[in-house]
Amino acid sequence: MNRTGKRAIITIILINIALVAFAICGKLLSRFDYEDHLDEMVISIDDNAVTLREFGYYIYEIEAFVQNQALLYDPENPKHWWNTHFSAGVDSQFVCDYAKKVTINTCIMDEIYSQEAMAAGIVLSSEEEAKAESEAREMLSGMKKEQLEATGLSGELILKIKKKHTLASKYAQYLVENRDLTGYSSALRARQELVNWDGEYYQEEILPNHTVTMNDKVLGKITLGRITVNMQEEDD
Repeated sequence: MNRTGKRAIITIILINIALVAFAICGKLLSRFDYEDHLDEMVISIDDNAVTLREFGYYIYEIEAFVQNQALLYDPENPKHWWNTHFSAGVDSQFVCDYAKKVTINTCIMDEIYSQEAMAAGIVLSSEEEAKAESEAREMLSGMKKEQLEATGLSGELILKIKKKHTLASKYAQYLVENRDLTGYSSALRARQELVNWDGEYYQEEILPNHTVTMNDKVLGKITLGRITVNMQEEDD
């Protein structure tokens, strides 16, 4: 082979090496390391910031619930359920995306309702405090070391958010029993659904009164079904 041919081959090899290096570098730069963002704000409700660490409480709760469904659907590979797509017109979406939607909106609802509860002078009774503490201990004991490390949650933080959630639930029940829901529904179960995050009363009468800001740079990188569940599969 002459010198020109050798130079051409070397040039091609060098170009290929550069392309591979560029691809690897781009992948590393775009990689999202969850643990590196734990103390960043992901949602702000009326200037009250929720960090990714706090948001991890809701991620764990929703992932645990959906994972139970996933294991029934495919015990050998639960990720199949998380990646299942449901066609329902404009509401068509993957299970993992819907789970994320529920997680975000449940977090927002808890913050709003707990704020409104405190403004209305509604507090937890000693029995409700004790129940929240018991549920927080149960949640903490049920979490694996890897799950605690992944979310950055601690016993103290779990208890804090559990109490917030309990107060928010109490306020939601207060709305059902004390607000005029005429024109929405009269059935008790339907009335309770009205004050849920996707309920008509909440969407029309509660949420518009609050300012919600989301950090899409962080939230956009989060995919449910792989943070506190299916962790072994992600490592392989």
